[in-house]
This record gives sequence, C-alpha cells and structure tokens, in this order.
Amino acid sequence: MAITDKIYVKNHRQLASQLETRFPKSAFSGATLDLLFQGENIAKLDEASQERVLDFATDFLDCDCQSNPHCGHPERKFVRYLLDLRERGLGPDAIVDAMGADYMLYAYPGDVLSFLDDAVRTLEATEELADVDGREEAAREAREARRRLT
Repeated sequence: MAITDKIYVKNHRQLASQLETRFPKSAFSGATLDLLFQGENIAKLDEASQERVLDFATDFLDCDCQSNPHCGHPERKFVRYLLDLRERGLGPDAIVDAMGADYMLYAYPGDVLSFLDDAVRTLEATEELADVDGREEAAREAREARRRLT
C-alpha cells in the first residue's frame, strides 16, 4: 500500500459538516479530490480550511493532464514533499506535524517511518544494482540520495 493511501484529512468531520456531505477520510481518494477541490465546494469552507485546501491544490494538483487529479501526479508530488521534509532533517513525528500545519493532513508516524525505511532500502538496492551493472553515476546518485534521507 502506498504512503498516499495512508494520508488522511484532518478535521474530516468538520469539513464534511461545512460541505453538508460525506466523503472519504483518505486525502488522495478520488472522491475526496473531486469534492474538496471544486471551486463551489471550497467556497463553503471556513477561511482557514480554504487556505489549506488551496495550498494543497496549488502544490500538488497543478498539472495539465486531462485526467487531473486522477493522473498520479498529485501522489508523486506528495511523496517528493515527504522526502524533502526528511532531507531537511525532520523525523516521522515532525513530518506529521508539518503536513498538518501545511495542508490539514495527518498520518500515523509509524506509517511515515515505514515509508522512509522503504525509501532507504529501495535506494540501497538501486545502488547495488547500478554497481553490478557498471553504472557508476547511477550508483553515486542513489548513494547520495540515500545519505540525504538517513
């Protein structure tokens, strides 16, 4: 299961009440993306919620794909966001706090830790495979990326 399947909307009940409808807690659920990021629905939210929803839309939903937001780009951008937070030295608890402050989202710190561990293991495997294949530049890039995450 991808980390984006474990990212949830903070204050879900409050937002559902403001929108007068139900929607999944999962932030990257198709129904959530469709509902929260339509202009008429954003206008129904209180000012603080509007700000966070608009920040999320600006940062993760700004591609020109015909199937946006269901094209996979929002999830990839969010993964990059999580990795950037880790590269800045934040641990799982601090990453959860940052995503809450930035976008009104939450996750369990254990899920974030597992995601980061998987990322490091994937980079280790990439580095080893690149070494075996004689691709020194790819091995070096994987090694540097892994070092930034640990």
